[in-house]
Amino acid sequence: MQTSANEFVALLAKCGALKFGSFVTKSGRISPYFVNMGTICDGEGISLLASCYAKAFQEHFANKANNLFGPAYKGIPLCAATTAILYKEYGINTSFTYNRKEAKDHGEGGVLVGDAYQEKKHIVIIEDVITAGTSIEETMRIMSIIPNAKVVGLIVAIDRKEKLGDGKSALQQVKEKYNIKAYSIASIDDILKFAPEEYKDSIEKYRLEWGV
Repeated sequence: MQTSANEFVALLAKCGALKFGSFVTKSGRISPYFVNMGTICDGEGISLLASCYAKAFQEHFANKANNLFGPAYKGIPLCAATTAILYKEYGINTSFTYNRKEAKDHGEGGVLVGDAYQEKKHIVIIEDVITAGTSIEETMRIMSIIPNAKVVGLIVAIDRKEKLGDGKSALQQVKEKYNIKAYSIASIDDILKFAPEEYKDSIEKYRLEWGV
């Protein structure tokens, strides 16, 4: 499946994951749009979404990574579904891993589920939306204490391209701080092109004020 950024944004809108209006982000900014990947909760939606992640993986990380990591909670179905699509559509057989919010002290124990990195793995993190990069920081802290875990990349659905304290976006900061490759399926620029006319001005103003 070949999906353009415009088609991807249309998919998010169709599934109710992309909304327009007035929303408060984690940073406290008033945003004219909001993306909630958690609303994609049926077979068609998650298959299409996973196909977009798989396409990005195949383009940028084929033969460079062999594990997908999905941060709890929204990253859990994303990494599992994407590994299935990678195998079915591209013949790429990766393992997947996700974390618990709290470590389990019985059964198999620990904070990781799936591939527990008993052998060396080159990992691509699967995320939904990146604004300030808080979730990525948490994931990198987890990976830093696992000897066999080497993060080589990041794929996000939407890059909001918002400047932080140093004037750079979270995606730019992640690339530089951790020396990894990072890509988005779509960005605020694609959302602006897709947005209904009544929201274009407010999104453009937001982009001019906070964008990089």
